[in-house]
Amino acid sequence: MEFIVTRYEISSDRIREPITCALITDLHNKVYGSDNSRLIDSIRSESPDLILCAGDLIVGTNHNSHRTALDFATRLTEIAPVYYSNGNHETECRRYAKPKYAAYVTKLKRAGIHLLNNKCEDIVLGSTKIHIAGLEVSLEKYIKFRKPHCDIPYIENKIGTAPSDGSYTILIAHNPEFYKIYGEWGADLTVSGHYHGGVVRSPFSGKALLSPYGYPFPKFGVGIKELAPNRYIVASAGLGDHSIPIRIFDPRELVIIRIMPRPALSFRECD
Repeated sequence: MEFIVTRYEISSDRIREPITCALITDLHNKVYGSDNSRLIDSIRSESPDLILCAGDLIVGTNHNSHRTALDFATRLTEIAPVYYSNGNHETECRRYAKPKYAAYVTKLKRAGIHLLNNKCEDIVLGSTKIHIAGLEVSLEKYIKFRKPHCDIPYIENKIGTAPSDGSYTILIAHNPEFYKIYGEWGADLTVSGHYHGGVVRSPFSGKALLSPYGYPFPKFGVGIKELAPNRYIVASAGLGDHSIPIRIFDPRELVIIRIMPRPALSFRECD
């Protein structure tokens, strides 16, 4: 099993020094090399300032072990600060296997991982103020064959309003379905996963061709999209699979996002 490294470069006048973020999503207990050594080495080689985990490191059933995800997440803390917000699999685990989820969370916290499930943290990197928010939507927002709804009041009820003090705002939101609302809420950079790249992707455009909700040709499910000047969403194709591991023109990926200190006119995808 292999993965690719996808790099994006964006910029903002709110950034004072270059910041490198590694985006991890949808690992689903997959392993690359002994104890995920190949994946860990690849992340370390990028020298990230932040590691953003956008959910679904586990498989959210009672009979699946969390050991692989826990060991991997713990090793990430040796590289850079780790900020982790739940995906639907962690949310499912909390609902249907509470003791197991509680033990998982306790061990993550002991390892020094910042768990942002409808929580926010303010940090400073160099001279750049950064507001990091983690949005955990309800399981009802993931029901198949249904068009879910989300609006700004829903998000504000979960994580409050976006800051107005000039901080650069990063939103970790597992589900990219609501990408327009994330930008309208005020996120400068949103990071997501969930779609697994669309399972099938166009060999021509690279766009996702299948939504987890069961309908084809979603408007957005993988890659990068500019939502407004200097506001972006990046959705990873993820590093793993569960149930039926099918991917067509859709490699597993580690995503690296470089945020530069200049006004952004457009984004540049790097080879």
